[in-house]
Amino acid sequence: MNEHKICFITCTNDEILYEECARYIRSLVIPKGYEIELIAVKGAKSMTEGYNHAMRQSNAKYKVYLHQDTYIINKSFVQNVVSLFLKYSNLGLLGVVGAKKVPPSGIWLKAKERYGTVYETNENGTIDISLTKEVNVDYESAEYVNGLIMITQYDLTWRDDLLNGWHMYDASQCVEFLREGYEVGIPSQHNPWVIHDCVSRNLEGYEQERLIFLKEYSKDIFPLVSVLIPAYNRPQMLEEAIKSVLNQTYINIEIIVSDDSTNNEVGEMLSYYLSNHLNIKYYKNDEPYGSENFGKCLNKASGKYISYLMDDDLYHSEKIEKMVSYLEEYQDVTLVTSYRELIDDYGRRIPDSSINQKIFSEDTIINGIDAGNFMLKKIYNFIGEPTTTMFRKQDLDKNFGWYKGKKIRFINDVATWINLLRKGKLVYISEPLSYFRQHEGQNQGKLDYLKFSIEGWLNMIVASREDGFLLSQNEFKTALKEVYKLALHAQRKFVEQDRYDLLEETDFQISLKNLYKQLEITFALS
Repeated sequence: MNEHKICFITCTNDEILYEECARYIRSLVIPKGYEIELIAVKGAKSMTEGYNHAMRQSNAKYKVYLHQDTYIINKSFVQNVVSLFLKYSNLGLLGVVGAKKVPPSGIWLKAKERYGTVYETNENGTIDISLTKEVNVDYESAEYVNGLIMITQYDLTWRDDLLNGWHMYDASQCVEFLREGYEVGIPSQHNPWVIHDCVSRNLEGYEQERLIFLKEYSKDIFPLVSVLIPAYNRPQMLEEAIKSVLNQTYINIEIIVSDDSTNNEVGEMLSYYLSNHLNIKYYKNDEPYGSENFGKCLNKASGKYISYLMDDDLYHSEKIEKMVSYLEEYQDVTLVTSYRELIDDYGRRIPDSSINQKIFSEDTIINGIDAGNFMLKKIYNFIGEPTTTMFRKQDLDKNFGWYKGKKIRFINDVATWINLLRKGKLVYISEPLSYFRQHEGQNQGKLDYLKFSIEGWLNMIVASREDGFLLSQNEFKTALKEVYKLALHAQRKFVEQDRYDLLEETDFQISLKNLYKQLEITFALS
């Protein structure tokens, strides 16, 4: 290995472009005692194959892999990169533009934090400066640098066994360096170091290689998402639900099924999936845990992010990718939800109803207190059922369905959303990312649901003021009035269905007594 040699490697199919590229290289100032080498690779089957061929030919310690339409205009380029590599032995790979973190799509241009600068040719044929975040230190650590120019001080094999085209080789090589414990970086550039004279890009094969990249490297660079499914006696619907997770564009997922079923049909259905998908974990409960099954799922989750899926609902294929993108990008967001569509027993789309009205026509970030106030004042869970959301596991103080030390029955999802919203903001995604199945047997249609929801709403409304919700007396009164309307509605339902036993139940009477007492106190103070 010659530690005083820099090799410039280019895969080329255009003599004129390459000669121009080489002319710029030969005009660089070469530090005393150093030498340069140029290797043009012709007829390569892929970028990875071409780069491997040239890399093995050269004994240079430092190698610069650049496109034939990339022109180095920084005369001190060699001195700058060698100095950085000598100063930082763990810095394995440099590029002039890139992303701090690769977004879940794998498309670096969608990343929030992009660094570096380059002169690029625009569609009109003129050269513009492409500016991202300025690097104010020696270099900014990154997960990705663009393949227009990549500079290394260590040789790692390019993945020609994985990528056999002309895309994603740069993203792949960055992760390979990260896997080996090296850093990838973008240097400080007071002015752009290179011109990238590329007007049009051939995207043939891009999508295929993007998916190959995601399959291979998702576990290296993307956080684990735990999809939690509390199951109960619905094996056919559960199978559809699991398929909707397996079809996600996001790869790094674990699926946890906690089964409350009274028979073995769910376990039998899952046997095939457990054999063929190692990321599915199945737990059969000794006895039905009911709403506590949500907590059992959560306790078994290893993911940074939590996304529940009711066993009768479905995910859109991009649900997890799009929700993770928001949580990764905005650290002050503690809950992400979306518009959801309704489906019937057979998975067919049915018209919207009052339970799933679209709140915003475009993606919107909402202050958590404002979102909670809206929900509490309207007694309306506009955020949606557990299937609809995603949140960080660390942001949930207690288990699912608890608020201010109390377990909230039946509307345990609302309790969880309020708990999360007191800490941060809500993202509402306007496109449908989940499908809420409507069928007989759901809690929303049961009288017990009405009975316990009164107690739950009242407890949350009163307790939430300690967390900054409903601070104005008018907001608080509005919320209490809505609970009162709900109580009247419940009483009418009980009478209509001859359920006088529910009217006389101690729990229901206590809830009404507490409600009336709170109304009396509140209106007396106003």
